[in-house]
Amino acid sequence: MIFLGTFILMALSERMGVRVDFTSDQRYTLTPTTIRYLKELKEPLLIDVFLAGELPGLYRGFRNEVEVFLNQLSYYTEELIIQYNDPYELGSTEQVVQEMQRYGMIPEIVVDNKEGQRNESVVFPWMIVNYGDASERVPLLQKQLGDTESQKITRSLQQLEYLIMDGIYKVSLKEKANLAVLTSHQTSAQIKIADLLQSLKPYYNLGSFDLKNPKVGPELSLQNLNRFDVLLISNPRAPFSSEEKYLLDQYSLQGGGIVWLVNGIGIDRDSLFNNAGKAYGFPLDLNLDDYFFHQGIRINKELVQDLYCAPIVLAAGDQNNTQFIPYPWAFYPLPTPESTLIGMDIGPVLTQFVSPLDLIDNDLKKRSLLKTSPYTKSSGVPTLVSFEQATQKIQPDRFNESAKILGVLIEGEQNSLFTNRIKPIELQNHTVSGTVKAIVFGDGNLAENQVDKGAPMQLGYDKWTNNFYGNKQLVLNSIHYLADNFDRLLIRQKQWDFNLLDPQKIASRGLFWKIGIFFFPILLPLLLGGFVQRGRSKHQVG
Repeated sequence: MIFLGTFILMALSERMGVRVDFTSDQRYTLTPTTIRYLKELKEPLLIDVFLAGELPGLYRGFRNEVEVFLNQLSYYTEELIIQYNDPYELGSTEQVVQEMQRYGMIPEIVVDNKEGQRNESVVFPWMIVNYGDASERVPLLQKQLGDTESQKITRSLQQLEYLIMDGIYKVSLKEKANLAVLTSHQTSAQIKIADLLQSLKPYYNLGSFDLKNPKVGPELSLQNLNRFDVLLISNPRAPFSSEEKYLLDQYSLQGGGIVWLVNGIGIDRDSLFNNAGKAYGFPLDLNLDDYFFHQGIRINKELVQDLYCAPIVLAAGDQNNTQFIPYPWAFYPLPTPESTLIGMDIGPVLTQFVSPLDLIDNDLKKRSLLKTSPYTKSSGVPTLVSFEQATQKIQPDRFNESAKILGVLIEGEQNSLFTNRIKPIELQNHTVSGTVKAIVFGDGNLAENQVDKGAPMQLGYDKWTNNFYGNKQLVLNSIHYLADNFDRLLIRQKQWDFNLLDPQKIASRGLFWKIGIFFFPILLPLLLGGFVQRGRSKHQVG
């Protein structure tokens, strides 16, 4: 009966695959969105994994988890082909690094200090997803400011499904939503948002939009604007006319989403960063106060300073004796996004000369996306900003104001801004009310990347401190949300329950457990044998 039952179970297992996830956090259960994407694949999808070969300890476990996850994907589609490639088969470490960097895959240098010895390993936590004629690089490692190696691995495992499916989504996407970037009103120069636009290309059809184009009338301008699902307005510095506000009002009421990245105070950065080393901040008049008030927010004409802030690097000394020293710079707050669908699991975000937002009670639903720490202070206008302030001793007792809202999501039903007002122009299809959705951040520089030798750098990377911040993911998620791309954001909500070992206890009791683990398997049979022999001896004597 046992033999027959075993044979039947083996036969059934070959024909009927059964998978049961007994983990408390359901970490090995794919989301419905992922399963749907896999079942919609119509041709072979090739995944080249470069996290292979000889790997340091933590990355061996990480590689095993990647393999387990890819095997899960294979369960739902027959179109998946997986290849594991050892980069070091190409040659020496230097050759491999150069070749991989040529394809945009930056290596991860892993430092292992074990028993007083320092060991360095170079690994490539990357994969390439190929589908049809499209290919996409997928970074497997997610890191935030201040992460240890263990925290990097933990965070990456938690986001593994999102990262891999994001790559598959990009190469298999057939129809893209449309995204417009406002180019009028002295908005961000193209080179300063180049990395963001490059990151948006796989998801959206991008287009520029000029609200001040004299060759296009207001009626046609609104028709053109309505072709886009989302409008990005990054760091405008010229005021909006009543006619332009009316067009934006109608666009919003007719279903368009707007991402606003605006400053409340203008700083002359040329004076600050070039010769003078100081500049005055004055209110930035964009003629949008009534527009934002109608949406239930107010951008205060203030600058926020925060104890939890990014450093600024200043030069000290002359010529060959010059040293570059980082100083805490309270004008660069480092808020961590709120745990919403947009801000979930994003690290600290670099904000620069940011203004706080006030929420005004109205019928619209408003949700905070970004807040400072509870240790802040704000200054009105005119405000003097000087690099000398960075070198002065910080006085924590002056940072006695509560947390400030720096970013907010606005949604709900609303009437037109020009209800019961004289309209600046007449439109054929005036919309009286509609469902609006917008996201406003009080930092115009939030989506701007740094430039080095005339080339744009990655958004969120600070070349002076070599730190990475979460700006890119926050702006991308904001645009995805307004474009109704909720499914992909929901994948990011997946959480794993990790039971990590305490490093301090390992350091203090590690030797005891090593000795115990080594000798216990040896002593256990001896002890059991001794008890058995003693029992036999007593039995024989009796």
